[in-house]
Amino acid sequence: MAHHVEEIQRQVRVYIAVFAALAALTGVTVGISYLHLSTPAAVAFAMSVAVVKGSLVALYFMHLVNEQRVVYWLLGLTAIFFAAVLYLPGSWTTGDMRTHTLWDKLPREGRLPHAADQAAADRRPGEDARHDAGSP
Repeated sequence: MAHHVEEIQRQVRVYIAVFAALAALTGVTVGISYLHLSTPAAVAFAMSVAVVKGSLVALYFMHLVNEQRVVYWLLGLTAIFFAAVLYLPGSWTTGDMRTHTLWDKLPREGRLPHAADQAAADRRPGEDARHDAGSP
């Protein structure tokens, strides 16, 4: 029975240490925001701290620290896939694969292209285009 109590006390000490590390890393994240770094540098530092914090939570609170190798390989594969998913949209903006949104297709006056074409076709000859837009 004494061995069981000692094991519980050891686990509680580990959880307290992980909690202290998470609290300290939260302070580091807040401190990074006060450094007035450039946006990419601040995001890189904050994401690095977030990865460490997430790893601590996964390893200790989700009990992955005692898991088998297969779980580590699956986690590694997931991390690689996640990094690839984050990288892909950035690669689409270069070269031929430019992403287009509805906002790119809107004309300056704020109407959809097909609506502007329809309004022009509906206009009677000699009618002023400003009249159609609601201008006096």
